[in-house]
Amino acid sequence: MKRNFLTGVVIGAITSAITCAMAGPVAAADMPVMRAPIPVPVYSWSGFYLGLHGGWGFGNVRFSNTIAQIDDHTMDGGLVGGHIGYNWQMGPSWLIGIEASGTWSGVRKTVIGPPGFRDDRWTTEVTWLATVTPRLGFTISNWMWYLKGGVAFAGIDHRLVSPTDPVSFDLSDTKVGGTLGFGGELLLGNWIWGIEGNLYAFGSSHANSGTTNFPDHDVSVWMWSILGRVSYKFGGPSSPVVARY
Repeated sequence: MKRNFLTGVVIGAITSAITCAMAGPVAAADMPVMRAPIPVPVYSWSGFYLGLHGGWGFGNVRFSNTIAQIDDHTMDGGLVGGHIGYNWQMGPSWLIGIEASGTWSGVRKTVIGPPGFRDDRWTTEVTWLATVTPRLGFTISNWMWYLKGGVAFAGIDHRLVSPTDPVSFDLSDTKVGGTLGFGGELLLGNWIWGIEGNLYAFGSSHANSGTTNFPDHDVSVWMWSILGRVSYKFGGPSSPVVARY
């Protein structure tokens, strides 16, 4: 009987050990799986940058306060220039900045004169542009989308050339107006590649021509531009600096 008792104890111990061994994996399978968080790279956009831009401009020329039949018209031409600015990054997703730009402009249109003066040629041309614009940007990794707006300056030339009469007229004026823009940029190391669109509005200029070929009138100019951009950001390479989870 003593032998039977010991045999029962041994069998019970073995059974308990087997049960625990089998229950362990089952309990582990019921536990939630802990996964390591996936890091999201955060790039630094802060710092000075300097760059070039180029593209195409489109304009509307509107005439008013004139007795002549001078029709409104559109104009277009190439644009090329440079820009300089500074960005302040605020956390991983937002930044503010300020930028100044200067642009040579070939946006122009030459049309024939009004009835009775068909040999005349009058030209409206935007010869240069300059802007000072704050920027507000939203960043995702090394991409940024931004809005900009501020003050714009333009050199506007408005002239008449008459091949049949010894009469000509030239109004060169520097206008101050406003600009709004939207763009996107990609940061690769220290290089920034981007594209943006802009709207420019300038007040009207009064032309005291003093000629019958080109009677006194007011002229106002609106412009749009589509620009490709490349910039160099000064400082260390803008590789990921923070692992955001």
